[in-house]
Amino acid sequence: MAMAQDESRNLVQRAVIPTDSQKAVLEYFRSKEEERQSIKKYPEWDKARVCPATEVIKTRQELAEINEILKEKREEQKIRRKYMDEQWEEAREQQLQLRQSLIKFNTLVKENVEKRERADQKIKEEHERQEKYKQEIEELEQKLQYMRDVRDKMQQFVGEYRKYQNYLERVMNETDEFQTINEIFNRYETLIETRQTLSDRQDKNLQMLEEKGIKIHHLTETKTQVLMELHNKLEQLEERYDRAKVEALKWEMIVSKIKETAAAKNLELTQVKACCWNIYQQICKRKEIPVKVSSEDVEHQLVHIKRTILELKRIIKTVKKKAREEKVLLHE
Repeated sequence: MAMAQDESRNLVQRAVIPTDSQKAVLEYFRSKEEERQSIKKYPEWDKARVCPATEVIKTRQELAEINEILKEKREEQKIRRKYMDEQWEEAREQQLQLRQSLIKFNTLVKENVEKRERADQKIKEEHERQEKYKQEIEELEQKLQYMRDVRDKMQQFVGEYRKYQNYLERVMNETDEFQTINEIFNRYETLIETRQTLSDRQDKNLQMLEEKGIKIHHLTETKTQVLMELHNKLEQLEERYDRAKVEALKWEMIVSKIKETAAAKNLELTQVKACCWNIYQQICKRKEIPVKVSSEDVEHQLVHIKRTILELKRIIKTVKKKAREEKVLLHE
């Protein structure tokens, strides 16, 4: 039975006790308000009469209980605060110790890194110095070998040209024209320069002749091309002249035909005008009206002639109609 009660107590959820006193008072009054709201409402006739003195006493009791609870909470808060301050001081001391040990370790690491870097730098400089010395030794050996080769070649050249020196010395001794070997060389260089000058002058003259010949050739080709173009233009102009001559003869014939046609038409027109004027005069004479239109106004003459012809047609039509009517009457 006791074990069952312990299990039931363990299963009950404990309320979290706040450390703040104001918050604890606020939660207390809130719980009281919830208790009031959760109280069942009874009918009016079943309610107990409310007495103000009872309410005041009850409220004072509640306030006294709350004050006791607040005192307990404050004591508990002081104890916890003291405990937390001790832990905080201990953690601060540990932090300081850890910081000092980290600073020492960091200093040691930096010193070791600097020593290692200095050692690496020295090793690197030593390697570079060794490489530099090796390169200098190789360059000096190459120069020495080159100088040895030059010496050997010079000795070889001296051996090869010894006979020429002997020859020049013999020439100098046998002739009184030259006093030293340098004079022979100077004379030789002078002759070589003179020959080179003459050769250059000859090359220059030959080049000028070639350029002149090329210019004459180009000029001849240009003039020949110009003459050919002029000849072609002349042939084209002669061809155009022949075509123009043929066209001129053609148009002269056409113009002559047009003139003949115009003369014939002019004659015909003159005859027509004369006929119109004659007909107009006869019409005026027959109608016994004066001639008002001039002989050159053919248009009005034709108008009068047309009008007269229409009148004659109407008259003829009327006469034929009357003739038919009379004929019909005679037959009746």
